[in-house]
Amino acid sequence: MSSKYALMTPAAGTNQKYAPTIISQASSKTTSAKVNKSSDEPPSPVGGMTEEQPLIEVQEERKEKPLAPVRTFWENELAAIKQMTFQRINILLAFVPLGLAAKPAGWNSALVFSCNFIAIVPLASILGGATEAMATHTGQMIGGLLNATFGNAVEMIMCVQAVKAGLIRVVQGNLLGSILSNMLLVLGMAILGGGIFHHDSKFNSQGASANMTCQVVASISICLPTMFSGVQGSTEKEVLLLSRICSMFLCVVYFMFLFFQLKTHSEFFLDEEGEAEEEGEPEPQLSIGGSTALLAGVTLVVAGCSESLVDSIEDVSETFGLPKAFIGVILLPIVGN
Repeated sequence: MSSKYALMTPAAGTNQKYAPTIISQASSKTTSAKVNKSSDEPPSPVGGMTEEQPLIEVQEERKEKPLAPVRTFWENELAAIKQMTFQRINILLAFVPLGLAAKPAGWNSALVFSCNFIAIVPLASILGGATEAMATHTGQMIGGLLNATFGNAVEMIMCVQAVKAGLIRVVQGNLLGSILSNMLLVLGMAILGGGIFHHDSKFNSQGASANMTCQVVASISICLPTMFSGVQGSTEKEVLLLSRICSMFLCVVYFMFLFFQLKTHSEFFLDEEGEAEEEGEPEPQLSIGGSTALLAGVTLVVAGCSESLVDSIEDVSETFGLPKAFIGVILLPIVGN
């Protein structure tokens, strides 16, 4: 037998049946050695990340965020008032003392009108902020009523002052101008601002259409008595009766709309979902007592400024030739909005 075949035969004196056992034991030792060697080596990175790295990242994510410093009651009140008043538009608050002092000081009607006109603008902003702060502490129904009522407090106060002064045309123009400014000016500025700062603007179409429908109904109700007065054979008494019917109809529509918005179909007026929540320290909120006190104080100041403003309308109209319709329809609604 040749030498190459002799190497494949079992050794002399070895039983041939035990040869496979010896070979299998040798192969198992070799395999275990490879396993032990591979276990001593560090794990190879998969995708540029070791196995320990995800665990470290998960532990870091699970770490609790540092809690915001707890404010005392008065610190929270002062922070909320500071956030509400320290705005650019509130620079015009410097005209509040000037407007209140203009009429007792005997200034001319133009200065009285201008100072009080400018002073009411930041006061209306603070009044709206105080109303929203109070609404956060009440239920949805009461909060909606507060926003709807005190949100138009400036216009209501000016209308009451104008009625007391006998300026009926100014009141009519103010009501019509408020509706037109909300339908045209406020809506147009909102669309313009949204187009400038956002590529795509999302809004609730159902809620917007319901609000605009109420605006159209209010416009028709105001125009209807005027159109009826032009009909041949209509008397002043009939026009007055139609006007009162329209006013009562508007009151019923208003309360039914509130019930529709806040109770039965509130889901139609929810904001669009998917907006990211803001992280960081929560904004301070006025307490119910602080918001009530701020609301009452600002309302009194607005009443004083609006009284001086309304009292100067007659002289301003005669001196500078401004029609009362222009003041009521254009200027006064701008202050309220």
